[in-house]
Amino acid sequence: MIRKLCYVDNLPDEGKLKAFADSRPDSHLSLCVGVLDGQPFAVDNLCPHQGAPLSAGKLDGENVVCPLHAWKWNLKTGGPLHAGDPALPSYELRQYGDEIFIRIPTERVGKEAC
Repeated sequence: MIRKLCYVDNLPDEGKLKAFADSRPDSHLSLCVGVLDGQPFAVDNLCPHQGAPLSAGKLDGENVVCPLHAWKWNLKTGGPLHAGDPALPSYELRQYGDEIFIRIPTERVGKEAC
């Protein structure tokens, strides 16, 4: 499923993070979005360790740093910095004109996503 996420103007500044949530009442999708080298990337916003909002953390290069305990994940892939840590689901974002769209895997529909 492909849905509009936002306008380009709503993206965070380069090297910053911002939370986005699906506005539909039956959705639990919460995203941590960052921009690297002019391209937006998105991963789940909740830390799998303690549930902290990762968008409240910071970027260290390409890595999202949890604000509670400094675990790190690659913003582009969702992969953990340390082997054995859980990966984060990542989402494909694409720009068409001045709009950003997200691809939500169909297996997430009806569970956590829209």
